[in-house]
Amino acid sequence: MLRELVKTKNKSDAVTEILLMVLTLLISTFFLRFLWNRSLVKHITVLKPIANLADAFLLSIALVILRGA
Repeated sequence: MLRELVKTKNKSDAVTEILLMVLTLLISTFFLRFLWNRSLVKHITVLKPIANLADAFLLSIALVILRGA
């Protein structure tokens, strides 16, 4: 994601890339919270449910960093 931002030629392309990154992060936050609470918590007993979107957002950011994208 950041590679595309660095390769942009003008400001409108940079803004588009930033908006796409934010949108992707928000969608992954909601999806992560849903999957975490519905699947992982039920099958892995040491995990606790995510109570709010801030925790899901931080977890989503951590996963993006670990993935290296």
